[in-house]
Amino acid sequence: MTPELAYLQAKWAAHLPYHQATELLREVLPLDKGISFGSTRRRILAVGSALDAQFNRDIASGPKPVSGEQVRESTTVGCVSVDSAWLSFSSSPKSRKAARDLAELKSPWSQNLPRDRHVNIVAGRATLADRDPRLYAYVHKLVPSAPARLDQFLLASGVAPNERVTVISDDAGEFGKAVDGSQLARGRILDWFHIAMKFKTAKNSVFGSQTVEPHERISVETEIDHAKWLVWHGKGRQSVSRIKALDATLLAKEGYEYSTLYWNLRRLYFYIENNAGTLVNYGMRYYKGLPISSSIAESAVNLVVSHRMAKKQQMRWTDEGAHCLAQVRVAVLNEEFSVEQLAVLTMTSATANSTSARRAA
Repeated sequence: MTPELAYLQAKWAAHLPYHQATELLREVLPLDKGISFGSTRRRILAVGSALDAQFNRDIASGPKPVSGEQVRESTTVGCVSVDSAWLSFSSSPKSRKAARDLAELKSPWSQNLPRDRHVNIVAGRATLADRDPRLYAYVHKLVPSAPARLDQFLLASGVAPNERVTVISDDAGEFGKAVDGSQLARGRILDWFHIAMKFKTAKNSVFGSQTVEPHERISVETEIDHAKWLVWHGKGRQSVSRIKALDATLLAKEGYEYSTLYWNLRRLYFYIENNAGTLVNYGMRYYKGLPISSSIAESAVNLVVSHRMAKKQQMRWTDEGAHCLAQVRVAVLNEEFSVEQLAVLTMTSATANSTSARRAA
């Protein structure tokens, strides 16, 4: 196969399902049966594995960040927003039958068969000062070190070893661990969009509460708005105290603890209290023109994951397949994938495989 055809096969399969990419290549090129659905999928796995191996080599050979008084805010990358998505896991009928047989063997009277798990894929986007944003994505299970991968992505985006970047995300645990272990991330900021949605849910539940009198609803809504104003200005602990005081006042009403408002207020102040360390003065950042929301990360998830992997509900993925396709799709969307790069990747991969084979021998 020529390098140009291999390039087209990988690029089109990064945008279209494997069957559609194969049929389109057969339609526009005189290939007849020269390629198939299986060869297109194998091409994505091979190219994705080569891109991932190159990323890991860059991590091992890249410059090490410096610490001390020379550290400053990055002038190239404004911020990095990170989000995640879940894909349906694909397993063979044989493995699913084996799992059901094992469950029945352990407990013949139990009807709770093991559910299919999901593939957790992380996607992020870095806003750059001098060019278009850059994307990166990976399957969380297949990455040896998420902090190292984040650092290498920042270095490749133009962040110097003595610079630091702010990361915006929700309260997912894997994001916090990646930022805490990163040497180029200054810190993590809790996404304002998720905070605002928590307050909106609590405020909407006031109308449906049977324990709050109509003349009291305005005062309850005002207290919720004041608590939101405190979080907006970086006063998270004062906001938690205000919400707890409102909750204690409403507990005097009979049946309040069974209402939706009770649960929403509890979720709200636990959410703010548990993430107090990642709250900042959002109003000040907003007026300075700095990002406060991870909406660019959600658009990255839509661009990298949803449009190709999750829009059709019948799509099911393995960890390796989703990870390799994400590497190819990100390279194509970042305009960092070409025939020349594919030739270099193929040569490097062949050299690495022959070296490892010699070592094994």
